[in-house]
Amino acid sequence: MDSPATLQSITPGQQTCKVVGRLLRLWDAINVKSKFAGPLISIDRVILDEHGNMAQLSMPKRFQKQFRPLLTEGNVYMVTDVAAVDIKNKTYVYHYHNYMLQFKNSTKVHHLETRGANIPKFSFNFCPFDKLPEMDIMTRPLQDMIGVISHVGPFEYASPTSQHKLRIIKIRNLDEQTQEIRLWGKHGEAFDEETLLKKSQEGIVVGIFAGVTAGNFLGKLTISSNSATTIYIDLDTSEVNNYRKSYQWATPTLQQQLPQVVYLSPLQAAGKLYTLKEISTLPASSFQERASFSTIAKVQSIVTTANWYYKGCNRCDKGYNNSSDTPTCLCTNSSPKPLYKLPITLADESGKLDAIAFSTVVEDLVERDATHTSQNMKIDPSEHVNVLNNAIGKTKLFHIVMKGDSASRFPINYIIKKSFTVDNAQLLPSIKAFTRHEIISSPSPNINSQRSNDNTPQEFHSNTPPFQQSDKDKLSNSAAKRCLEFPEHEPTNKER
Repeated sequence: MDSPATLQSITPGQQTCKVVGRLLRLWDAINVKSKFAGPLISIDRVILDEHGNMAQLSMPKRFQKQFRPLLTEGNVYMVTDVAAVDIKNKTYVYHYHNYMLQFKNSTKVHHLETRGANIPKFSFNFCPFDKLPEMDIMTRPLQDMIGVISHVGPFEYASPTSQHKLRIIKIRNLDEQTQEIRLWGKHGEAFDEETLLKKSQEGIVVGIFAGVTAGNFLGKLTISSNSATTIYIDLDTSEVNNYRKSYQWATPTLQQQLPQVVYLSPLQAAGKLYTLKEISTLPASSFQERASFSTIAKVQSIVTTANWYYKGCNRCDKGYNNSSDTPTCLCTNSSPKPLYKLPITLADESGKLDAIAFSTVVEDLVERDATHTSQNMKIDPSEHVNVLNNAIGKTKLFHIVMKGDSASRFPINYIIKKSFTVDNAQLLPSIKAFTRHEIISSPSPNINSQRSNDNTPQEFHSNTPPFQQSDKDKLSNSAAKRCLEFPEHEPTNKER
């Protein structure tokens, strides 16, 4: 019988690996952008072998019923017939090696009762604070962080208009550098603030934040939790004890912080509402600095003669070159994926307005992602599909901007930046009285079928006063597709 391989000796492409190790951490890898399909991508774990090496072990969701009941965190296993998969195209994975181990249908799992008793129950690969900027890359590699907790913020909304909550934690390293960590959703809510504040009265509190990612928010490097994140407070290990002894700075004073952000509904945050006629008569100068104008309107029709999706980079969402079918971005290992770009006609009591709706807005309207609708681009973008008609007749709160690319050949000047569902009770009487016009599926007179060669709506970042863009919106980029399991605005089903 072949001996198990050390994790250090495995190379990408091997198909029948046998390993022995302890499962340190388990998590469900989630596609947070999946609104209309199961969000689970895989069940992942970190395995530590007898030689002190770690690797990520991944179980695709199709095997969860077969293998999930066999695995328990903390136990030692022999796993045979697993594949070593190259990680260069994968997001939200640990970079212990240039591979990750992946289950197959033929994989076998054996629980070891005695072997591996000396394998530690905890192991981390801590990222120094000064190396974090190097981790702010498209693939969002998972990092482990350690530090003395110096600030505990309240669990509150990320911004007045965000539906998502977070808790901001700050940690301090041995050089007294401070790093902010954003704990989203369940991680922020479950963080035991009361116990931590009591512990801080006795001395420093050391926190380990395993499986976090580095990113840039409004020009500031931030660390964020995701579905892989596990938090340990004052873990009883020699590593934490040595860290505590090496910390030579003053003990941080921790105090309970009260929430400061007052949540506003989308309608409250919209401020003044404009009619479509008012928006159409605004001068172009009114839309400078990407200013948006809010309106409540109904989707009256879809332009069936125009292409309704385009090819974009699976890494950054930037559009492909139509003539050569090549990416216009500089991403390595780029491959095409479908992204919505749907011209629609909005209507209210004042008139009509033609506008372009992009990925997340369209997904919310048609209730299906572009990959599903296009059958992974097997359907030609010029071929109208019936599912697009799901958008017709829906009344929404729309934020409308003017197209910033004056060189674009597409004749529609307006873009729907965001859309929100509005309860009937919130509608103005005039809008309630607005009766549904006959649904027309033919194009509006001023729209032709020529599709723009411009890029994705990345140029339309939210900066409408008085609120800043929230983390929820920043996480809508393709790199954040496997973060913490809260719903996002623009789901695109991208597995690792």
